[in-house]
Amino acid sequence: MKHIKNRSALNIDEANGKIVHIKTDPASKGGTHFYWNKSRSELICGSKVQFPVESLASASVTREACYAFPRSEIQIGDSVAYLLYAEALPIMCASVIGKKREHGKLWLYLEPTSAQCPIVGTLAPYDKSLFFIVSNNKKFNRRLATKNKVFAAYEDELEKIEFIYSAIKSKKLIEEYMTRSKSLGESIFIKCHTELFGGIYDWGGKYRNDEVVISARNFPTMHPDEVPGQMKSFCSDFASQYLSKVKNDKEKLIDALVFAHERLAWIHPFSDGNGRTIRLYLEIVARTRGFEFNLMKAISKNKRYYHYAVRSCVREGNQDRSHLRRIIAAALG
Repeated sequence: MKHIKNRSALNIDEANGKIVHIKTDPASKGGTHFYWNKSRSELICGSKVQFPVESLASASVTREACYAFPRSEIQIGDSVAYLLYAEALPIMCASVIGKKREHGKLWLYLEPTSAQCPIVGTLAPYDKSLFFIVSNNKKFNRRLATKNKVFAAYEDELEKIEFIYSAIKSKKLIEEYMTRSKSLGESIFIKCHTELFGGIYDWGGKYRNDEVVISARNFPTMHPDEVPGQMKSFCSDFASQYLSKVKNDKEKLIDALVFAHERLAWIHPFSDGNGRTIRLYLEIVARTRGFEFNLMKAISKNKRYYHYAVRSCVREGNQDRSHLRRIIAAALG
C-alpha cells in the first residue's frame, strides 16, 4: 500500500513522517499524486517519494490539475495571499496545509511562508473574496522576495499583493477625490504612491535617493537631488498651463494628461512603481474633470507599444508625443 490514510490528520503538521500525501490530480489530467515535504515546506510529486507514506484525512482528487494556472480551486499545498484586514498584518502570505468542513463551511489551515511572520499558523474560514492563489508551491522557479513589510518570502507573493493593493486602494483613493474638493498637486501624487506601495515597502511614498536606469535600453533618469525641485516645477506648470484651461474640453484634457505623463516619466521620482502611480494620478485628474479614464484597458492588448510611446516622449533630441497622445485619447473613450 502506497498511502496510509490518517483519519485524525486534518493538516500536514498532524501527520507522521517527513513526506505526506496531500492530493491527487483528476484521472483526466493524469491522476498524478502530490506530496508535501515537511522539512522543506515544498510540494513534490510521486517520483521523489519512498513509500509507504501517510495520507491526510482531507487528501482527495482535486477538480482541477495542480499545475493548471490560472485556476479557481484552492488546493492543499498552494501558496496563497489571505486578506486579514488587521492593523498588525493586513495580508498574510501562507501555504494551505490542510482543510476541514464544519457545519457545511470550509476551513483552511494556513502556515506562513516566512519564519518572521507574527502569525505562526491559523485556521481560517474560506471566503473567495479574501483568498488569492499565488503559486502551487513548486519552488524550483520561485525567486526570494526583496525586503518588504508584509512578510512575503517570494517575489510572486509580492507581485500578487501589489495587484491586490492596487485594486483596493486605487478605488478608495479615486472615490475620496471624487467626493472632496482637493488640490491635485504634489501631495496627491505622493499619496498615490504611498497607497499603492507604502503598506508593502519602506520606500513607498518616498522620492528616490539613487540614480536609476530604465529598462534594458539604458534610459538614464535625472539625478535624485533634482527630483524634489523638478516635481515642484511640474506641479506649478501643470496647474497653471494645463489644468486651469481644461474645464470641459476633452482635447485640452488630453494635452494635460500627455504633458503630465511625459514629465513624470522623465523625472521618474520613485525607485519603483512610477508607471502605476502615474496611471492612477492621471485617472484621478480625468475623473475629477468629469471624464472616464481607463489607461490599463487602452494598453492591455499592446503594452510594448505603450512603453515605446513613453520612451518616445522622454528621449533626448527627437521627442515624439503623437503615440502617447493616441493612447491617452483611447483611454478617455
